[in-house]
Amino acid sequence: MTRVEHEISEHDVVALREPFDNRPAGTVGTAVSDYHLGMFLVEFTDPDREFLDNIVPVPADQLILQQRWPA
Repeated sequence: MTRVEHEISEHDVVALREPFDNRPAGTVGTAVSDYHLGMFLVEFTDPDREFLDNIVPVPADQLILQQRWPA
């Protein structure tokens, strides 16, 4: 079976593939902006969807698409 990687877009819900910047793998957030050169600005939330901190630049290859924003 071939795994298809989906391209992340602004407003998609994403999770960290592995620990990043003192956040554990699986931390969920929203890709708020396609920053540049394969980076997204991500606003992280806790399990109750409360915002944890400011927007953080994260390399796209560190993110897993959780839910696509409706087009």
